[in-house]
Formats: sequence, C-alpha cells, structure tokens
Amino acid sequence: MNPQDTPTIQPPPLEAPLPEQLDLKILFEALLRRPHSLVARLADGNHRATGRFVAMAAISILLFGFVLGCFAKHEQLWAAPAKITVGLLFSGVICFPSLYIFSTLAGARVSITQLAACLAGALALAGLLLLGFAPAVWIFAESTDSFGFMGSLAVGAWIIAVVFALRFLKSVIFATGGTQQGPLMIWSGVFLLVTLQMTTSLRPILGRSEVLLTPEKKFFLQHWGDTFGEALVSKTAAKKPANGAPAPPAETTPSRGDRNPFNDN
Repeated sequence: MNPQDTPTIQPPPLEAPLPEQLDLKILFEALLRRPHSLVARLADGNHRATGRFVAMAAISILLFGFVLGCFAKHEQLWAAPAKITVGLLFSGVICFPSLYIFSTLAGARVSITQLAACLAGALALAGLLLLGFAPAVWIFAESTDSFGFMGSLAVGAWIIAVVFALRFLKSVIFATGGTQQGPLMIWSGVFLLVTLQMTTSLRPILGRSEVLLTPEKKFFLQHWGDTFGEALVSKTAAKKPANGAPAPPAETTPSRGDRNPFNDN
C-alpha cells in the first residue's frame, strides 16, 4: 500500500476554556459534558458558581417534591417540596466537613471554597436528574395509592441521581491530585445514609398527617419494613340524612394504614 493512501487520523479538537461569566446554561452543560474543565474553572474564587448551583438544586428539588406531593395532595403540595429541599440541602451542609477530610485523605489538593462549589454542583446535578424523572413519577402519583411503590420509586430515583452526583465528585478528587477511591467511597456511603434517614426524620412526605413532623424516632430500614405494604387512606364525604338528622361522622374506607416509606403517624 502506498503510504500516501493511508488515511490520516485527525486529533480531536481542543476544548475551548469555559468563559469568564458562568451562567446557568454554561454550568448545566459543564456538569454533564465537561466536569474536568468545570473543576479547573472552580479553582478560581471569582466564579460565583456556588450560589447558582444551590439555586439550581433548590428549584429542581422543589419541583420534584411538588410532584411527590401530588400523591396525597392537600397540604403535601407545599409541605413535601419544603421538607425534601430543606432535608437534602441540610444533608449536604452537615456532610461537607467530612467530605473535606476524606478528600484530603484521598490525596486531593482542593480548597474549601472550591470543594464547596463542587459539592453544590453535585447537588445541582442530582436535582436536575430528579427533575428529569419527575414526569414519570407524576404519572404514578396520580394513578396509584400504594405507598410502598411510590416510596420505592422516589428512593430509586434519588439513588440514581446520587450515583451520578458522586461520579462528578470523583472527577473532582482525581482532577485535583487524588489517587485513592476508598475515602470517597466511605463518604459516599455516609452521605447516602444521611439522606435516606432524613426522609424518615421529616415524615410524612407522601402521606397526610395531623402533625407536620412525626415525633417518633425510627431507623429508615425499620420504618420501610413496617410500612411497605400500606395504602393511601381515602375518606368518604359524610352525607346528611333526608330527615334532617345530624350527619354521621365521615367514614374511612378500609385501608392498611396511612404510612409509607416517607410517612409515619
């Protein structure tokens, strides 16, 4: 074969650096396509990305929480979004110190401000993925009364979102000099457990209750085991008798309870 006939392999084009101003669109695309470039850009304290990431995460989680609130409706249309958003953001705050410690143990050379921006970005990525699941979750919220299925669907969506968020954090650790995965895996397990326990501590989220927060303490696995087979309680409207007698109290249709993997009375 003539060497001149050999096809020339063109190297991939170099990526342009991220612009000076990081708006929401650029941050969203960088989270999905260019995590390494984003990490390098976040090393500059002039990015102002942390607040945008937090806003992106809060709005996405609020909308996903509203979809979950459609399952029981009534006060859960505002209570479920508020509880989920506050719970997940608070979980990120209380797990941040341990993230800094474990990332340092993994060998990463990352500042506190850079790591805070990256954690906010991971939560924003998780929120955007939850928002992508929202239409499918809404279909089941409107068509089933099974707490077990709805709880499993919500928890499954959250675990998938966390996996992708942790992949982003892994790229942060290795892009900043980290060489070990073990410390990050330990922190990932701690963070996932904290968020799952938070869903039980802030119950009810799916079902309805006379109180905003259930005071009873439970481990989330025990709570799920106790309530997996429950169904949503529906109340029939009381009908006034024709003779003008006082109306009997509203009946409660037979059900197995008003509890679910996110709710306990």
